[in-house]
Amino acid sequence: MITAIINQKGGVGKSSTAVHLAYWLKAQGKSVVLIDSDTQASSSMWLKSLGIPALVQSDPNELAENIPEMVKGYSYAVIDGAGGLSEATRVILYYANIALIPCQPTALDLVSSGSVVKLVKQAQRFRPDLIGATFINRAIPRTNLVRETQDALGNIEGIIHLETIIYQRQCIADSFGQGETVFSMGKDGEKSAQEYQNLFTEAIAL
Repeated sequence: MITAIINQKGGVGKSSTAVHLAYWLKAQGKSVVLIDSDTQASSSMWLKSLGIPALVQSDPNELAENIPEMVKGYSYAVIDGAGGLSEATRVILYYANIALIPCQPTALDLVSSGSVVKLVKQAQRFRPDLIGATFINRAIPRTNLVRETQDALGNIEGIIHLETIIYQRQCIADSFGQGETVFSMGKDGEKSAQEYQNLFTEAIAL
């Protein structure tokens, strides 16, 4: 299974989600590899300290040629999508089984997410088995924007909206610098770890 984390907007938590998903899958006893298609290559750098294989490839032509070989021998592959709606993103959607779209609960992010949703729907014309799913990421608790974003994302035809919300917490921001994930941060990461577990359980069950 290939799960791609995509969005055209930076700062929505693509890399954090990709790394935590890869780590969670490995903790479930799955064989997993991460493909980092973002030119910043932050997720692959992060995974070096976690003992999870990561491959870096941002060139769309190379991705088109090499993704089948990159994922060979692994039960699961996680792709950290390229920034923007580049040709690399289109290539990734050609291979992905699930396209996860993180969305922050802001008006700007909703507009941005609309563009990537459109791209997923275009890919679904040729790949009807491709599953697109949105989820709210980096949310601030007890705000009207969260509820409004839930309503907006839940009304997108042909795209699943996952119920789990990932709330913004310091432990997620700190995890990259510490070379860890929230799953290994004890009590400090407990709430976020449960949210990620719920999110990934939802996503893998699609």
